[in-house]
Amino acid sequence: MPYDEQLKQDVLKHVDIVKVVGAYLPLVKKGKDYLAKCPFHDDTNPSMHVSPQKQMFKCFVCGTGGGPIYFVQKMENISYFEALKKVADICGYHDPRLEGKEINVKVDPKRESLLKCLADLTLYYEYALQTEEGEEGLKYLESRHLDADIRNKYKLGYAFKDGAGTIKFLNEKRGHSLKTIEDTGVSYIKNGEYIDKNQGRVIFPLCDKDGNVIGYSARRIKESNESKYVNSPETYLFNKSSVLYNYHIAKEKAKIDKFIYIVEGFMDVFALSRIGIDSAVAVMGTALTNEHIALIRALNVEVRICLDGDKPGQDAVMKAALTLEKAGIPFRIVDNQGSNEDPDEILNNKGPEALKDYLNNLISRIDFTFNYYSRTNPLQTIEEKKAFINNFLPILLNLKSRLELDNYIFKLSKVTGFEIESLRNLIARARQSNTKEEVMQTITSYKPEAKLLRRLEMAEKELLYQMLYHKEAIEFYEKSIGTFYNDIYRKITNYLLDYASTHSSIDPFDLLTSLEDSEIEDKEELFKTITALCFDKSSHPDYCNNELLANLYDSIKEEKEKITNHDNLEHALEGKSEIEKARILANFNKLKMKKEEEEQ
Repeated sequence: MPYDEQLKQDVLKHVDIVKVVGAYLPLVKKGKDYLAKCPFHDDTNPSMHVSPQKQMFKCFVCGTGGGPIYFVQKMENISYFEALKKVADICGYHDPRLEGKEINVKVDPKRESLLKCLADLTLYYEYALQTEEGEEGLKYLESRHLDADIRNKYKLGYAFKDGAGTIKFLNEKRGHSLKTIEDTGVSYIKNGEYIDKNQGRVIFPLCDKDGNVIGYSARRIKESNESKYVNSPETYLFNKSSVLYNYHIAKEKAKIDKFIYIVEGFMDVFALSRIGIDSAVAVMGTALTNEHIALIRALNVEVRICLDGDKPGQDAVMKAALTLEKAGIPFRIVDNQGSNEDPDEILNNKGPEALKDYLNNLISRIDFTFNYYSRTNPLQTIEEKKAFINNFLPILLNLKSRLELDNYIFKLSKVTGFEIESLRNLIARARQSNTKEEVMQTITSYKPEAKLLRRLEMAEKELLYQMLYHKEAIEFYEKSIGTFYNDIYRKITNYLLDYASTHSSIDPFDLLTSLEDSEIEDKEELFKTITALCFDKSSHPDYCNNELLANLYDSIKEEKEKITNHDNLEHALEGKSEIEKARILANFNKLKMKKEEEEQ
């Protein structure tokens, strides 16, 4: 949602980040900065730095960082505008503009007309459920144990069999144009007449994060050849990849409960609601998307994944776990592998206590993964088993308890088929290694492209740092580099280019505050990277001249060429015999040596 930019700038002129963070955490002064225990991870020693000079905070353990408004947002789980008001209050700044509600600068007339049409249609569906014709739909919902409280809470309804009559009601009685009705995705044309595609079905409204109905899922009542569900298509309002069912209710409850369940569909949401758990959302058959992650991250609570126990469901859990882990969101998983019952079935067949026990049977990702590969998707090849060990070795190396380590070694042996003693020796050798590279070598052969990527990343990191402080570095990037290899650096640069086009100079703090109320993807990761660069100023040259930029250009170009050559070599070796591989490698090394001699 856009905000009054001038109001934000006026508040920030009076902000002191030390006061803001100090209102929540005890601070200890150390040099120019202040230190505090980071509230965003389990911190035992103060690892959060607060810089009055930069007006930023940065945790050097979990990486979280940003400006004062973002800090309050994360601490309070509130909107940007509410955080802005709190920051102003902490710093003693008063402005009449802060007394109002959030300022929506732009009104989208098309969105407003579609929302109004769907609001009227939802009420009509709810009314239809109470009529004589709707009794059939009501009996179906009651057979699924959905009482009046649930039906009212989730605005469940019924669509009259006279689909043309529903469209006429919206058009003639409520004044919505046929174009608007069509744009909602609920109508189609049959014999020259607009018809409600949900006709004769029970209705489950789908809402956006603010509780506005933006689409429907309509279920048939009786067995027939028709599709079980008719779902809203992609429309101006409705995009399946950006909607979590029940988010508008769950977002407030989750802040109290400190957790949120992710379940398969709306019947599971209803089941949890029936036992008093409203902090649950449904993915409705899709994988977690970046838009879903943004909604979940805003809650700042533990996620509890509860998808089906069959193989497709467990595959979905694995994907969701990887997505959440990459996003840095804490989560646990309901241990339901091998179970064929979903929450709705457990509640109906075994009762509330059984469902509560089921939902509270939570395990970590590492335990789930061991179970997954031993029960659901056994590892087949040696390469798969080595990759599995490679992924989990860092976790095993961090375990302090010998008993816990032995337990996981036993599980690892069971999953991979490797001898327990050989796994113990592997872990012992890895613990003696001093670097991450040496640890990796204990499992797989050394991969030279990893070193190339590190060199390239260092050069790109240096250039990005210069771009955060010097506009000439941005101009150099546009003219000579074009794009970064590193995904996060590339996303920051795209935003930085837009910022630079409207600002005469670059201010990292101002850049961060402009990012705070944007809808950019991977916002938290971008914040971590930008603040890490700003707090790492001492390791970068405090100047930007042509010689530095030319050196960076040469480094980036050279490392990119090496990676391309390595990729080409790997491709050339694929599927070749040992003799052919030897010939290709000999030619490759010969050309490499010749180029090195020419460069000398």
